[in-house]
Amino acid sequence: MESWPLTIRIAGIILLWFLSVAPGLSASVNESAPRRQTEFNDRNYQPSRQINTAAPLHRTTRSGAPSRERRIIQSQQETVRWIDARGAEEKYDMYYEHDGSQVTFASVCSNYRSGSIDYRNCRKAARQWFGTRCNTASSAGRMFCQASNAFRP
Repeated sequence: MESWPLTIRIAGIILLWFLSVAPGLSASVNESAPRRQTEFNDRNYQPSRQINTAAPLHRTTRSGAPSRERRIIQSQQETVRWIDARGAEEKYDMYYEHDGSQVTFASVCSNYRSGSIDYRNCRKAARQWFGTRCNTASSAGRMFCQASNAFRP
């Protein structure tokens, strides 16, 4: 390439540049693309047709069902023990909420970061603790029996 004269090299560079730019130039000269709307306000907004619309569902209320507004949520905190697979004993401060007849499962051990080892072990220990408090003679005992059977850590 060094043996070629300078004018031929410059002409080749200009030819390459022209060929790379020319297809874009001819397209923009011959046809103009529709102008794209980039500003939207109350004056120029044109709603499109609605897709996948459905009629709203009608809610029915049951007169005999107890309303959720009457439930009084109480919170408790207990210290529970957990013995892991290696035999090491850990104690966790378990927080939970209940309304006197049901434990709110989402609230169990919510004082720990969700997904952490402590959270998972606390929930396992909570299930055991609910089982030890199970006593069908009282309403609280029935609540703990139900929690022991239905709670999945």
